[in-house]
Amino acid sequence: MKNKIHIIEVENNETQSIEKIIQKIRENKIIYIKNKFHKNDDLLDPIHANGPAIILNSSGSISKPRKCIHHLNNLKLSAATSGQWLKDQGFELQNCLIFNTLPVNHISGLMPIIRSQSWGCDCINISPSLIKNTKELLLFTINSNKHKKHLITSLVPTQLKRLLAEKDGVNWLKIFDLIWVGGASITRDTAEKCIQEQIKLAPCYGATETAAMVTSLKPKEFLMGFDNVGEILSDTKIRINEKGLIEIKSARIGIEIKNSSKTESFKNKDGWWQTSDLGEINQIKNSLYLKFIGRIDNAFNSGGEIVFPEVIESRLNDFIMKENIPINKFNISKVPHKLWGNRIEIIVEFRELTNYKNIEKSLNLLKNFSQSWPKHEKPEKWIINNKNINTEKINYKFKK
Repeated sequence: MKNKIHIIEVENNETQSIEKIIQKIRENKIIYIKNKFHKNDDLLDPIHANGPAIILNSSGSISKPRKCIHHLNNLKLSAATSGQWLKDQGFELQNCLIFNTLPVNHISGLMPIIRSQSWGCDCINISPSLIKNTKELLLFTINSNKHKKHLITSLVPTQLKRLLAEKDGVNWLKIFDLIWVGGASITRDTAEKCIQEQIKLAPCYGATETAAMVTSLKPKEFLMGFDNVGEILSDTKIRINEKGLIEIKSARIGIEIKNSSKTESFKNKDGWWQTSDLGEINQIKNSLYLKFIGRIDNAFNSGGEIVFPEVIESRLNDFIMKENIPINKFNISKVPHKLWGNRIEIIVEFRELTNYKNIEKSLNLLKNFSQSWPKHEKPEKWIINNKNINTEKINYKFKK
């Protein structure tokens, strides 16, 4: 029997969206949680799956984002595993207070809700505006923790860097008992700053497909200088294949939803899922630790999100054809960025004899079109690459 998919559009981690998600879970529905600013999603057909289940967009697979469906049991197992990992370090789960700073259309923003319900503890959502106002954020957090509970949060590296740049941000980080950091590898400079300030980071590795983290480094190990993403968690097996890619075996790996709402397992016949990430496994004393090296495909990290150049290329090609924009070719270029890690620049080559008026009109169309893209996909610059055109003035005007 096919069941309907219920779409919940969210902007970040607003209370009304979370209430809708919880209600649909209680009603045993299948929910697709999507960013309301993401366009062209046509996942509407009923599927052969039972609720309660949640569908999220994923970036863990090779070449393009995919849609991943998890039954609630997978999410509960993830919460139980991370909870046991905390208990092994002396945390009392019911005495934890979780601060959620991430959007609920991402697995790292959804799991704090599931963990709080599984552990029997409170979860407080932090809005993007509040986390950027570090003085107010620090005061709010202190007032929220008058009963001296274990403070736990999850951050992406971009948020961590912003907070480290301000005194109140550093003081906010220092009051937490554990801060999971995922979405990208933190830089050595960031790690050294956190060690210097005695900030209890717990670098971790996971994906939407695995219902969040499958490894995590203990804060005390991070402060000792361990340079990896931690021990393999108890419900998971990890190996490195002949290509150097990380493969994962776990009971909580989700299922891919293909076109026309057909489903297909991410795992092979032996139960292993091959990621697009390169890694290595090292034994330290009696435990196995994972070191994340990087991605094998063209995708890259920007602010904790994965950018797929092929997806942007296809989107741009369709728009250029639709609007009849006089462009011969374009190139999507990854450029280093201090805060985001990486950003993109798009280098365009206009057809010969295209005049300045049409170039400016075309660039305005492209710039306006890209405003609706997710933040991590928005170009840092549009650059003209035509030898016969004096582009200095136009490039300056349209660099942002």
